[in-house]
Amino acid sequence: MIALHKREKYTKTITLLVVYFVSILFAQAQIGIGVQGGGNLSKAIGSEFRSSNRIGLQFGAFLSYGLNPYFTLQLEPGYNISRIRTNETTQALPQGITKATRSVDYFNLPLLAKLTLTPQFALLAGIEFNKLLNEDRHLLNNNQPAFQTNLQTGYVLGIEFRKLYLRYRRHNGFSQINSPNDSYIQQLQIGLRFRLM
Repeated sequence: MIALHKREKYTKTITLLVVYFVSILFAQAQIGIGVQGGGNLSKAIGSEFRSSNRIGLQFGAFLSYGLNPYFTLQLEPGYNISRIRTNETTQALPQGITKATRSVDYFNLPLLAKLTLTPQFALLAGIEFNKLLNEDRHLLNNNQPAFQTNLQTGYVLGIEFRKLYLRYRRHNGFSQINSPNDSYIQQLQIGLRFRLM
């Protein structure tokens, strides 16, 4: 009976200490919410694409969670229009597509680690999840979707200088023309971000 009472008291003490330290951690962390948007230059790499940059746009929001003054986790849900150019190499194949400039619309969800070097300048890197939104718009000659419709991944590298941001994104395996493993989109983004909270 006494041992059970001591164990309960010990468990309560440990629980209170954990709650106390977690609350201190959350109290010291800073949460930020904002909006961002700008333009992009997209290029599709692969045998079925013409490797030239096309202008598109992107906009969305950001949610940041500062662990300390130098390190932040940042989530950036957004809408991205990537414009890419298919060439004539596959237009006669059943699993081919005609030559054209195509707009592919994505919902992007990057999860980034942000290292703040000065109050005005930061470096970012992380993983990104992409979901095609206009899958019915671009079809192969056999009426199948030309681009992957399931969730895809990629990576992001970036910098932030005051309100200005620059990003390099690479989105892997997006095409269903020929082999999806041979194709990817690379994109340069530039835009402005505004913190609301």
